[in-house]
Amino acid sequence: MKRNKKKTKLRSRYDDDTEKGSDTEETEQSDSFDEKQLRKFVSKLKAKKARMLNPVDDSSEDQQFDDGDTELIDMSLALAKEKLRSKEGTGKRTKLRGRRNLLGDALGDAQKNYSQKGLQKKLARKAGSKMAFKRVDQLWDNTIHKYKLTETVNDPDANEWDQYLFTVRRKFDWEGKYMETVVDLKSKHLREALGKVMDGVKGVSLVQDTAVVDPNMLFLYLEETRDYMKELKQLAKTEKKKKARKIASLKARQLKVLVKYLDTDYAETKKTLYPLLEANTITFDLLWALFKPNTIAYAPTYGNQDEPRAFKVEYAVKESSFMKGQWYSIEGRYLEYDGKTFGMGTMEAVVESFKGARKITSLGCYPLKYHRDADDVRTKLIERGKKFVSLKGMNYRFHKGMAFYKKKRTVIKVNINGRIMIDPAIHRRINPNYPISTVRPNDPDLLDGSDDETDGGCCCVSGSESNQSNTQHQDSDTPKTKLKFVRNKQGKPQLVRVEVDENGNEVEKEILDEVSDNSEREFTEEELLIASPVVLGFAFSEKLWLEFSVSGVSDIQWSEDAFDSLVLPGNQKSIVKALVESHTFCAAQNIDDVIQGKGRGLVAVLHGPPGTGKTLTAEGIAELLKRPLYMVSAGELGTDSRTLEGELNKILDIAHSWGAVLLLDEADIFLEKRTIQDIHRNALVSIFLRLLEYFQGILFLTTNRVETFDDAFQSRIHVALRYGDLTTKAKRSVWKMFLQRVQAVEGVQSADFTDKDFDMLSRHNLNGRQIKNSVRTAQALAVNEGNPLSMEHIKRVLEVAETFDHDLRGGSGYMDAMRSYT
Repeated sequence: MKRNKKKTKLRSRYDDDTEKGSDTEETEQSDSFDEKQLRKFVSKLKAKKARMLNPVDDSSEDQQFDDGDTELIDMSLALAKEKLRSKEGTGKRTKLRGRRNLLGDALGDAQKNYSQKGLQKKLARKAGSKMAFKRVDQLWDNTIHKYKLTETVNDPDANEWDQYLFTVRRKFDWEGKYMETVVDLKSKHLREALGKVMDGVKGVSLVQDTAVVDPNMLFLYLEETRDYMKELKQLAKTEKKKKARKIASLKARQLKVLVKYLDTDYAETKKTLYPLLEANTITFDLLWALFKPNTIAYAPTYGNQDEPRAFKVEYAVKESSFMKGQWYSIEGRYLEYDGKTFGMGTMEAVVESFKGARKITSLGCYPLKYHRDADDVRTKLIERGKKFVSLKGMNYRFHKGMAFYKKKRTVIKVNINGRIMIDPAIHRRINPNYPISTVRPNDPDLLDGSDDETDGGCCCVSGSESNQSNTQHQDSDTPKTKLKFVRNKQGKPQLVRVEVDENGNEVEKEILDEVSDNSEREFTEEELLIASPVVLGFAFSEKLWLEFSVSGVSDIQWSEDAFDSLVLPGNQKSIVKALVESHTFCAAQNIDDVIQGKGRGLVAVLHGPPGTGKTLTAEGIAELLKRPLYMVSAGELGTDSRTLEGELNKILDIAHSWGAVLLLDEADIFLEKRTIQDIHRNALVSIFLRLLEYFQGILFLTTNRVETFDDAFQSRIHVALRYGDLTTKAKRSVWKMFLQRVQAVEGVQSADFTDKDFDMLSRHNLNGRQIKNSVRTAQALAVNEGNPLSMEHIKRVLEVAETFDHDLRGGSGYMDAMRSYT
């Protein structure tokens, strides 16, 4: 009303001024404005326009102006200026009257436009000060073929012209079936207040002009909203600045409206929900009440109850489909490591639909606080989180327990009992399409410099060609590096990257036995609690890329006497040991090829009949160096030249990255002499020769047909060891070694074996593998009979073995078998 009076007064002044302007020719004294009054009037109008364009407080009702107000002020200023000019010369009165008439017409048009177009806007702005909300329904209109908003039938106070703080909107599908209810937050101050209450909640955006929020989410934060409302009321009394007090008071009043709505609409829900929670039970319809954002939830790892995990809930949403029915999808985040940096990964847990009330602990996922041993579980998960953090980077470990891998939207479980290599970086690079979470920084507004697409931190490049291709994309100032095994402060071998010069020699910049730990970051207990329960890596025995349970990872028990137990001539043994140790710890000082990076590997050929110790030699070397042994057969590589290069290059790359001893068993097909007739095999040999030339690790090739080697391989072999049939002395040593190992390792009781017994055993024509199998079979026989292992058990096993060997060589058993086919 106050603003309307001001405008009426202003308009009457325009009318009076126009009428008086028409009588200017009769007398100058009849004008109601003298020059002093006009100048004062102009100043007031300018000040009023400035207040309109720059309001002090948006919350004040008197400061709400529209374009019609400023337009009237501009016209009034123009008219006053014309009057001032008229004082300067009476000869222009006729022209002045014409201008006044034009201004009067414009004023009339503006008033008319203001009354028609601005009325709706002004009324809406005025009603915006009313602390209320509105209920509407979103229904499908078959006439216009789209959804439209209509007033809720049971809301008698609804007024489509009112500007409410928020609207409660019910959504219906095109058939008129109810789908869901949402709250449209329209007030800026209300959104800001809720932003403080729900700070850090993912999946809720309050930055839009009309933010859409699930009312269930608002109910979950009802008590926090009530507390913040009280805090704002206190601020409205204690703030020093008047503007801050007004804003705090306005937000408190708007939150009061929201709290009143939630208390009213969720009164029945409280009566049902709170008794259920006190009894540790829940219904499917109220399942959303369990998963408040940032709650620590408990769930099994890939359905395995023996491997629990915890994660932080982001939001829970009810899903449905025609085939599966309804279920709740709980999205969360956990501490993950991608091989380069720690960050937050995302995961999903599912709770299937159920009827009636059910115990919360019987669900597939539920808040950790409802677990009957919540404190004990929390302590164990934190300890496992510390172990997960300690496994950063590349780690050669032993694993006993369950491992997992995903295939075609299912999780396959594998029981692993052997050595593994933990390396998330190479796992992700070798399996780029494997469904696994990407790592996000803790602060989503910060970009992690390690999140680029390069694999510089993976140290997975082998060979001169790969190194050259990488250095072409690097600055000339970027130092060249290589991988090297050193011992850390605990005495354990660890792979580090050291800087080298142009010739591949190490640059002495630091003491290598004091390796920096790179784990300077301190993790909170909550981060350790929600750490990933699995680590990515490779199982050497199964040749599978898997997700290994952290609880099953342990240190490797190295066999210190593995290399000493090799039954080899002393000269061959010392040569192999010197070569591998020199290549491992002094590779930079070795003679290089004319082409840098070429011929820097160590290639050893082990040839001889089966069971003479070829594979055992490679295993003994790996134990001596405390390195992984990566065994590859020709069947894994394939015989197709189109796929051989890719598979072989990948294996050589991985072996070099891990510093592994690579054993290529039965490699005859890749080493045979090339002929004019067989172009396919020539391609295989050529590919193998080329990749072998640039391999920088240790490679053992085993074969039984060295006489068929291609001539080009002779110059690429550093050492060739021939394994003949075991001598009597060697067989005696092998028998003694395996019998002593049965007593020491297996804990099996055995009788004393005399020198006469070993002499008799060494006269049998057996190789090393046959001797091991005989001892193992005799051990099983003794355990089954409940007697100590003795010479009698071994004799009985040898009699059976000799009979089979006789038949295998064409004996009576062979002839009987052949007659059965006739």
